Amino acid sequence: MTTWLIIVEGPSDKGFIEGITEKVGIKCKVKLMRGNRPEKAARIAKSYFRDTGKAIILKDLHRASRDVTSLINRFKNIIIQLKNEGIESQLIIVKRSIESWILAGLCVRNAEEIPDPEEKLKELMQKKGKCYIKSVETLRKLAKETDVEKAIEKSESFKKFIEALNIT
Repeated sequence: MTTWLIIVEGPSDKGFIEGITEKVGIKCKVKLMRGNRPEKAARIAKSYFRDTGKAIILKDLHRASRDVTSLINRFKNIIIQLKNEGIESQLIIVKRSIESWILAGLCVRNAEEIPDPEEKLKELMQKKGKCYIKSVETLRKLAKETDVEKAIEKSESFKKFIEALNIT
């Protein structure tokens, strides 16, 4: 079985990806690039690729700078560089944030268009009598509760992620 290398921005993203890949039965290594650092993502991909089958870089747009196009182009150039070095890799742009994937799994309409998905998730949790505190464990737990099929239907970027893992 292939082990996937999935590079994410922060710890809570790591928790979600670990939870969702466990749920769908995919073995992976999740590594942090900590923010908007394409060069660090490339270094991580190069150092772990020998142990994995494919590198996926997840980049969300939630807290990206105003010059989003330039940042995305830097990530795209990193993907080209990695491919030229024989490292199969893919960039997946998460619209807004990982919380939008959770919202999609909860059947929230237009989850990827919500300006602050983290706040919307917090509101929904409060309505259910639960408290949402963003953490590795909370996101891992929410991932395991996410309806994958609904999330695929409601979130184009989640669908691309699942397709990249070749499990649909």
